[in-house]
Amino acid sequence: MIAFRRGVRFLPVILLASSTGVCAQDMPTRVEAIRLLERANFVSRSARIMPNHKEEGTFRAYGLDGTVRNGTFNTIYSADTVRHETVFGEYHAIIIHFPDHIAQGEYQPPPPETLELGGLIPLKLGRFDESDTIHSITAATLFGRPARCIHFETVNGRTRQSNEICVDEEQGNVARWNVGEDLVDLTDYSAFEGVLLPAHIRHYINGKLRMEVEQKFSVIDGPMDWAALTPANPTMLHKCKQYRRPIIQSAPQPSSAGAGPWYDVEVDGVIREDGQVHEAAVLANGKPELEAQAIQIVSGWIFSPSMCDGKPNPEYAHLVVHFPPQ
Repeated sequence: MIAFRRGVRFLPVILLASSTGVCAQDMPTRVEAIRLLERANFVSRSARIMPNHKEEGTFRAYGLDGTVRNGTFNTIYSADTVRHETVFGEYHAIIIHFPDHIAQGEYQPPPPETLELGGLIPLKLGRFDESDTIHSITAATLFGRPARCIHFETVNGRTRQSNEICVDEEQGNVARWNVGEDLVDLTDYSAFEGVLLPAHIRHYINGKLRMEVEQKFSVIDGPMDWAALTPANPTMLHKCKQYRRPIIQSAPQPSSAGAGPWYDVEVDGVIREDGQVHEAAVLANGKPELEAQAIQIVSGWIFSPSMCDGKPNPEYAHLVVHFPPQ
């Protein structure tokens, strides 16, 4: 399953997907599932250049320890420039992507919750690929509306996930995204400049509510004053004419997670110029010992750093540590 995310460049370290089981599925069912998901992409993604507009909202992060933390975000889009601003506790980040360079405020390591937010907004979309085996499509009622739910299995290496994506039967938009341990409910859709976008998003991990998002969209009238929107004393980053992504040199995986099934820990960090992972952090999912071990393991991985015009360049990375059972 290919999911769309925004905000940072992700470097997944994963096992190659297997196509085992694809031939066993009912092909008319697969064709219909692909059609439903393509329709969801069509109704929620614009095929034309949008006018200058703003996406803004609030989010609430629920910790496993019972803590609740609030944040805000806004993104301004023009034809060739995008400005992101996120506030979460002491974290306050502004970054502007101009056509030929990037301007950002003082760098702060992004909390895992802000990366979680980036994977949810403006909405979850995706497409099936060869790792997905479609099992069935069933009728359902979600949030008081008729829906059709696609039940499928995704095989990545030795990991098998039973998944479900539900789309609104009448409007075509994604209403529920249940892939692996993540469940995302998207509700209160409305039309904005010809596309359907949700106003409310809820994210659950292993059945526990971890984040709620409220968002709205509005057209910006008049010209954009980017000078006024640029942070004071910004750091200027110029886009690479020649780019090479980081290359793994050594990324050993742990030998065992103890009794139980395979368990993956997702780690966010920065591969810096020395080829090592710095500022590694995880979004706590209830396995503190494995999560701490994953951070320690990733911090020992070695990469050839990304290269920008022949010079080493730091890069955000989304890494996965696979803990096999005994």
